[in-house]
Amino acid sequence: MLRDLVSRLPKVELHRHLPGSLRLATIIELAEEYGFPLPTHDPDELRQYVQVRPDTPASLGYILRTVSAFLRRCFVSRRAIARVAFEMVEDAWRDGIRYLEIRFSPWYLGAERNLSLEEVLDGVADGVADACARYPVRCAVLLGMTREAGTDACTRTAEFALGAAGRLVRGVDLSGDEEAYPARLFRTAFERIRSDGRLGITVHAGEAAGPESVRDAVELLGAQRIGHGVRIVRDLAVVDLVRARGIAMETCPTSNVLTGAVPSFAAHPLRTLLTHGVAACINTDDPSWFNTTLTDEYCLALTTLGLSFQELRQAALHAALTAFLPVDDRRRLAQELDAAYAAAHARFASLGFAADRDG
Repeated sequence: MLRDLVSRLPKVELHRHLPGSLRLATIIELAEEYGFPLPTHDPDELRQYVQVRPDTPASLGYILRTVSAFLRRCFVSRRAIARVAFEMVEDAWRDGIRYLEIRFSPWYLGAERNLSLEEVLDGVADGVADACARYPVRCAVLLGMTREAGTDACTRTAEFALGAAGRLVRGVDLSGDEEAYPARLFRTAFERIRSDGRLGITVHAGEAAGPESVRDAVELLGAQRIGHGVRIVRDLAVVDLVRARGIAMETCPTSNVLTGAVPSFAAHPLRTLLTHGVAACINTDDPSWFNTTLTDEYCLALTTLGLSFQELRQAALHAALTAFLPVDDRRRLAQELDAAYAAAHARFASLGFAADRDG
């Protein structure tokens, strides 16, 4: 009953990676079409290579070295990339998502077959255009810079993003090992983005490193949103900083637990962030890797993280209001969600989720 109600709510997702959104069947079919090896062509057996389970070592680095590296081989051509992007949007529509931001590193995805940044982006644009023509979903692209690629590669990606800025490309993202590659190394790339002013900035921080990583992302790189950011609760001064500046925390509860960013669902700080007035929202991160959907994450927030329906509604509005869209578009999106959540209030109240909850 609860899942059915949640599935019908309109949603916004700001933090979803393209390589973390591959369907199992698509991996197998692309391997057969392009001739790259798989350890198995049985979908159930393949899961152990492409999905992160509770018994997987809780290390973000381990996941990036295994699951991520394994799936990169699927991005073999513009046509294959278009297929993956189309299916990502189609799956989002089936999950009730009205607006989706798709993030990926064109350098990382193109490295397996020496595809250019342009070829990767063109493939994604093809798939998104086809999907949005069929389904009532609005999409934007965030071009990722991977810390491990080095400062020169990130600067080149930043310049590429500026050249591609427009209706589809709306922002940039910095991801990767935040401890080994701190924010200060990438100031040059982000100074260009900030001075231009057309692209939004989000930075993975406070996931594998502590609150200081979030502070540096904000103060040195100009982050308007933070990917994950769950460890800021260790320093209330950083919590105050992001609240005062209206910076959104793109939390991803299942991912945050399975990667070890937080030790358990009981320790997840989403409700704490909302209580402190932080613009926190809910996302999947990599739905295929973590075997989840945004509907699953919303249900988890209500049943396990202790959110009331009003707090869930607020998190959904945070996502709409901090999307990398023009101001008027953000407001219209938020109004659409707010009306739908108001209409659903009584149904959630009948299940005991509407009122504020203790804890």
